[in-house]
Amino acid sequence: MDLLTSRWLEVKGNGCRERISPVHIGDLAWVDLYGHRPDFHAALYQFLIGLLQTAYAPINLEEWRDRWSNPPSAKELEAVFAPYRDAFLLENDGPAFMQDLHLSEESNQLPVVDLLIDAGSDCNRFFNKPAAEHGLCECCFVQALLTLQLNAPAGGRGVRTSARGGGPLTTLLLPADEHATLWQKLWLNVLPLDALDYPAFTKPDEVLPWLLPTRTSDGPGALDTQPGMMPPFKTQHVHPLQVYWSMSRRIRLDASTVGQGDCAICGAQDVRLIRHYRTRHGGTNYTGAWVHPLTPYSLDPKGEKPPLSIKGRQAGRGYRDWLGLVLSNDDHQPAAARVVAYFTVKVKTPRVRLWCFGYDMSNMKALCWYDSTLPVHTVAADQQRRFIRCVKALLDVANDTANALHKQVKAAWFRRPGEAKPQPAVEQSFWQGSEADFYRLLEGLEALDFEVEVQLAEVYRDWLLRSRCLALGLFDQWVLAGPSEDMDMQRVVRARAALGKELSGGKAMKPLWKIVNSQHKERV
Repeated sequence: MDLLTSRWLEVKGNGCRERISPVHIGDLAWVDLYGHRPDFHAALYQFLIGLLQTAYAPINLEEWRDRWSNPPSAKELEAVFAPYRDAFLLENDGPAFMQDLHLSEESNQLPVVDLLIDAGSDCNRFFNKPAAEHGLCECCFVQALLTLQLNAPAGGRGVRTSARGGGPLTTLLLPADEHATLWQKLWLNVLPLDALDYPAFTKPDEVLPWLLPTRTSDGPGALDTQPGMMPPFKTQHVHPLQVYWSMSRRIRLDASTVGQGDCAICGAQDVRLIRHYRTRHGGTNYTGAWVHPLTPYSLDPKGEKPPLSIKGRQAGRGYRDWLGLVLSNDDHQPAAARVVAYFTVKVKTPRVRLWCFGYDMSNMKALCWYDSTLPVHTVAADQQRRFIRCVKALLDVANDTANALHKQVKAAWFRRPGEAKPQPAVEQSFWQGSEADFYRLLEGLEALDFEVEVQLAEVYRDWLLRSRCLALGLFDQWVLAGPSEDMDMQRVVRARAALGKELSGGKAMKPLWKIVNSQHKERV
């Protein structure tokens, strides 16, 4: 199976689903990829973006815009991908896609369903998790292998995580236009070479690690692998573009047990069925300053520690992380993904949204798969710092309000609230209930003149009053939902009064009320 010319990608468009090869992704008929599992769907996007970034990256923004408007033909992409054909074979006596070049038959044999990151866990029961004796078709095997290598979690002693660590968050830009093509969705996440600022590579094996013997991290000659910025790449350094194709797990398809049957994931009938793979520990150990352009990172302000990737659980936190994921916090905790940071500044059209996804992992155990989208709002470059400060002030109020609500609901429910377990659903109810209002205010901030304090005061007043009203209403709902036999009305009244006081005089609220009162002469 040749992954560059075989028709193995399922796509949607014009009310139908078809299989295409990667050379056909510029066809305007296709609007989306189709994966039989959410993590497969996300991995396929990263596969194609990585392929375009490696083989078809534009020189500069001008060339990027030209290809945005004039997608490549199948013939053009076939010529562009031709030098990489030998690297994208599923099975081969030599290099095979994302598989160890020299894995011996003495390595461990495992059922192919163990490639699934959520295998053996209780997370997200809507996932298709087949039994160990089942097998996968070639297409699903590729997607399972790709998904594992991109997200590889901790797996015990000597079992390495991906170059982004275990369960990283990935953030992709998508056009806000629901009729956007698949090409536009992919191309929005490909950086021009002058923005990526990586050294040029001359051979595919500088970027695709499976073309060379694995840089093992156990036994004699063990290596840590870091990104290099100057060729030639020797000893511990490899080309930084390898971050798109990191291969931390030593895996090889086991052809000895291949048979015919029905795929346990996509349901394809009477197909070539892969049942086992070979593996061993000691794969590539990616260390140092690896930064994947599709992932946000927490950066050390002193520059002394390597970047830390933001994890997949952040995709499930709603708007509380909006600022960091879209525009970066001032302290780079976190800093938005490089692709997001570049296009929100350089490319003002089209309107976009942010697709966030990833696993929430507890070491090797998958707790949940998160998948969400956030709106993207930006302002002129000379207004961006003021915009960020304003948004941060709104988020600080929301955070303090959610914390106060949680604290006082516990105070109303329990005689000793400090000893009671956390009640995360209480905080989450505020974040969910205020999300639509937050995004509505963001739309207004795009047109705001930040020099005119009366306009700023109006935004703050709106947010403070809405947050207060929502928090008090939720307090009443949660307290009434508590066990009636434990209801102590004096305790409830005290807790509600304390909540009202915190909502007026909390640390995040005070400076905003000061601005509001300077214009409106009012106070709650």
